[in-house]
Amino acid sequence: MCNLRKKRIMEFLSDILILIFLATYVYTVISSIVVVLLENKHPVRTSAWIMVLIFVPFIGLLLYVVVGRSYHRQGNISKKLKTKILSFGTRQSIKEICAENNICSKHERLIHLLRNSTDASIFTHNSVNIYTDGKQLFDDILSAMDNATAHIHAEYYAVETDETGNRFKDMLIKKSKQGLEVRLIYDDVGSWRLKRSTIQEMKNAGVILQTFFELRFPYFTNKLNYRNHRKILIIDGKIGFLGGVNIADRYTKGLPWGIWRDTHIKIQGNAVDGLQQLFLNDWLYITKTAIHHKKYFAIHDQYNKLPIQIVGSGPDSMWEGIMQGFCAAIQNASKYVYIQTPYFLPNDSISNALESAALSGIDVRIMIPSRSDTRISLEASLSFVKTMLAAGVRVYQYQAGFIHAKSITIDNELAIIGSANMDFRSFEQNFEVSAFMYDSDKSMELRNIFLHDMKQCKRLQYTQWKHRPITQKLIQSSARLFSPLL
Repeated sequence: MCNLRKKRIMEFLSDILILIFLATYVYTVISSIVVVLLENKHPVRTSAWIMVLIFVPFIGLLLYVVVGRSYHRQGNISKKLKTKILSFGTRQSIKEICAENNICSKHERLIHLLRNSTDASIFTHNSVNIYTDGKQLFDDILSAMDNATAHIHAEYYAVETDETGNRFKDMLIKKSKQGLEVRLIYDDVGSWRLKRSTIQEMKNAGVILQTFFELRFPYFTNKLNYRNHRKILIIDGKIGFLGGVNIADRYTKGLPWGIWRDTHIKIQGNAVDGLQQLFLNDWLYITKTAIHHKKYFAIHDQYNKLPIQIVGSGPDSMWEGIMQGFCAAIQNASKYVYIQTPYFLPNDSISNALESAALSGIDVRIMIPSRSDTRISLEASLSFVKTMLAAGVRVYQYQAGFIHAKSITIDNELAIIGSANMDFRSFEQNFEVSAFMYDSDKSMELRNIFLHDMKQCKRLQYTQWKHRPITQKLIQSSARLFSPLL
């Protein structure tokens, strides 16, 4: 009798625990879904998170708290201070520039779009060097740094403790000991290979270091997924570097299976002011300390007209400026659009723009890797290939290594180089920078670089792609489900 009573009690308690578990499960799922819905994310992204929350609610909730919550539009920069920073440097009228430059006049709407969405001024009288060789780039970077006399401002997604990183570190230390103002912003996720001893060595030498969104519990939970992906360097306010190259050996020594091919530029002239403004805004954003001063803005030599907009975008902004700029530029094309990107995960706006351009007879070409540093991103990228090929887009896979370049050239008129990939993360979650150059020479130079890289590519054919193995299709389609989260 006693055993029977104990058994009934245990069954009752078991039933209670099951009910509590089910109630907790239902509450977690429903409340989490409500939170996701109230974020007003893109329907595709919202659906992806809801699927995760339904099937793995507790793990899904943890993932959402860490990487899913929106930080978008939570700007915390004083508008007054930002306006003051933007007031320094060269100021030129869009109307005046477009009146004397035929290419700018053709792209006046794009210029106004970028100005209104990102505060990107247009600067003329610039000189630009395009780099595709990592060794030459770092040699020129270190040489320019060595000749600095006033300040060095650096901002990189990834700084590593390796041969290249040590050369960079040693130069920062050298210039700091010479009495220059030396500042470095590095992303805490991207720079996970940067050793603490290296950081301490720079601090001891007087280098002013700032981590971007440091991963420190509990404050990282809504910021982990929002990274500073920019790669910029300003020297004395006179020379600026930007593009896709981080501070790491892989750009000089490559990978065991091929080179790490990237594109970067050096700017001299008025547009360096735009790069400096972006750095000072980022410093203000992350430190809450303003260092704005006219001493950081140089008097520039008058180079060729070469108009440039330095466009920065990120989740702190109301608008997805770089994505909008890409879209408008593609829609305005009349002859060709050539794109290089390591990750091809376009949103609906970009996909429609590319497909519409190709269907209207414009020569649209996209170059993506055949091998990548991220397998799931590569498989997800390949899932977008079929519709592109069906629309008439020519898709090439780079075979000589990993194509990490982020560039667009259009109609021998517009060249775009920067840190932004053609994916959701760059468009919505990362802090990015791109240089929009309205110049026939630079556009043609970038076109020739694309054509040269094509010799190292395999072109994908629609008829063959349709009949690829079902296992590949399944893997790629499955990876695509997570593309808004990658």
